[in-house]
Amino acid sequence: IKTNHNVGGLPATMKLKLIEPLRELFKDEVRELGMALGIDETSVWRHPFPGPGLAIRILGEVNRERVKILQEADAIVIEELYKSGHYRKIGQAFVVLLPVQSVGVMGDGRTYEWEM
Repeated sequence: IKTNHNVGGLPATMKLKLIEPLRELFKDEVRELGMALGIDETSVWRHPFPGPGLAIRILGEVNRERVKILQEADAIVIEELYKSGHYRKIGQAFVVLLPVQSVGVMGDGRTYEWEM
């Protein structure tokens, strides 16, 4: 836990101490240490996830439909980063769902979809 991201520490009810033995290390050094300790690569190389969750990446109304859209789009972006070999080269990648729809064409008709 990084205290600069969790101002105020932990709730007293958790009965835990807050320690930061790695706070002086940079991300690449922490990852090197994680690999040396045998922590699985997926965990070591995972991109940071926003503390408030996906809702922070939704501009405008947050509802189940928009969360689902964002989850699907985010999964596609991460999958494509892996496929292209860029996942480890980028420190953090994510999708933001905007409160704007644009028009497109599917078959013979128009469609209005959310922009990301």
